[in-house]
Amino acid sequence: MFLDMQEHPEKYSDEQLEAMMDELDHLPDVDKAWHEFEQNHHQIAMRSPRRWLKVAASIIGVLMASGIAFAAIHIVRHYQKPQAPETEQTTCVKAPDNIISADITTDSIAVEPRIFDNVSLDTMLYEIADNYHVAVEFQREESRQLRFHFEWKSSESIDRVVERLNNFEAVNIICESEKLIVK
Repeated sequence: MFLDMQEHPEKYSDEQLEAMMDELDHLPDVDKAWHEFEQNHHQIAMRSPRRWLKVAASIIGVLMASGIAFAAIHIVRHYQKPQAPETEQTTCVKAPDNIISADITTDSIAVEPRIFDNVSLDTMLYEIADNYHVAVEFQREESRQLRFHFEWKSSESIDRVVERLNNFEAVNIICESEKLIVK
């Protein structure tokens, strides 16, 4: 209203202008205003430590939840690692004389594939090589630790198995004179 009076004094009477000027002459009580300001801000300052406690408790809660999640992932991964295959003990038993032998051809027996899932190359190759009665030689030690998912049928020839393994980019295997050489 004061700005409007300055721009358009013709709209206002002399009495209205004087009343406005009187209001401007009265200065506010600065001490009283400062005291009110101090009381309002003192209450806010008193609430501040509790707010920081809530923030700190929230951060601690998030860190604890993250730690528990990390521990759970670590435990799950630890138990999912493949265990080393247990060695089987075999014993020879003589067949009784009254049993009649039958000729069984390999075509009539269904061979189940052996699935290697996340198994190191050396473990996998030693098992395959044992089946074909060949030796295994690694030219680089880091090749031993490569892990694969591979489905192997023992009815396949050793050359076919080597060919399928060489389809992986990380490995190069050669079959020479009763030996598998991993380059």
